[in-house]
Amino acid sequence: MRIWDLKKRVQLPTPHQSPAIRNPVDLVTCACWITRQEAMHETLCFGTGLGFIGIWQQQGEGLEDFDAKVSRRIGNGKEIMCLMYDHAGDNTRIASGTCNRCVQVWSFNFKGLLIPIFSVELSTTIPCTVNFKHSASRNLLVFGMYDGEVHTLWGTDGVIIATYNARPMIGHTAVDASNTLFLIDNVINGFSLHQLDDGACIRTYNTNPVKTFPKQVVFGEKATLVIGGSDAGIIYVFDKNEGTLKQELQHADKVRVQTVTVCQLPKINQHDCLTDCKQDM
Repeated sequence: MRIWDLKKRVQLPTPHQSPAIRNPVDLVTCACWITRQEAMHETLCFGTGLGFIGIWQQQGEGLEDFDAKVSRRIGNGKEIMCLMYDHAGDNTRIASGTCNRCVQVWSFNFKGLLIPIFSVELSTTIPCTVNFKHSASRNLLVFGMYDGEVHTLWGTDGVIIATYNARPMIGHTAVDASNTLFLIDNVINGFSLHQLDDGACIRTYNTNPVKTFPKQVVFGEKATLVIGGSDAGIIYVFDKNEGTLKQELQHADKVRVQTVTVCQLPKINQHDCLTDCKQDM
């Protein structure tokens, strides 16, 4: 894992970690920034293919150093597929999903303590995305990769309280800020927009893929755009409500665009799109 200061265009020092988590063959599989409005320091959480979870927090005068608050292997050491956090009051929760169908939730106090709240093993679902619901109960949504199932887990003990099927398969999921809609890479013909309460499909955004593989899809411009990758080096930008293709951004020729993220620049009403790609062999 590496961190860069984009303003200064320099790589920041990597904190000291145990030899196990520095294993060069253990790749980082997911990461998320834990943001708090009242916090002056950034906190990064990431997971690896061998089941290690790491949490780094900014420190020092210039905030150019990171301290490894957590470096530990979770569960049976299986690949961490997804991570998400939820911050309410003084309490921060972190959820993870692993490839052996395990979902775990912890409380994190930013001093280095990762306190388990619950751990459950799903019967068939391998989670590709987890997301906290905006409610006092802090229930957890789990989106299944191969079975297309969406489970709602009770926030206190992880008991499944609701399940529905959104699609045969889900490559990636993004939930809107209002917790009413979600997007999926449907691994068939493009992207789909669904209602969060029952999984009903509202609209499909066809990208006519030649090869199907998991790729990231996100909301943009206050959830009015749908933006996702492709197998042809293109980033597609759709109007969410009309379903029309607004723009094609050429990333590269004949490569897989699998990761996409967006950020809004309010002063000039502009959006930046950051992507990554993989060359087919």
